[in-house]
Amino acid sequence: LAFVIFFQIVIRSGASNVMLVTLLVPVSAILLGYFILDERIEGREIIGALVIGSALLVMDGRVFRLFSRSGVGT
Repeated sequence: LAFVIFFQIVIRSGASNVMLVTLLVPVSAILLGYFILDERIEGREIIGALVIGSALLVMDGRVFRLFSRSGVGT
């Protein structure tokens, strides 16, 4: 069942978007460690999460399409 669901997501979203989700695994692990295991979050984890988040925004391309539609930067 999991494979059927996974491949339906790939068909609908495309392989590139599905691959982007794997970059969220480290951020999810850090947050789960913080909330469930009461681990401390240091500055390097926050910086890493921000790097991953900004990379996802750039790779996804929605931000650039939003700016191109609104005429910002022209």
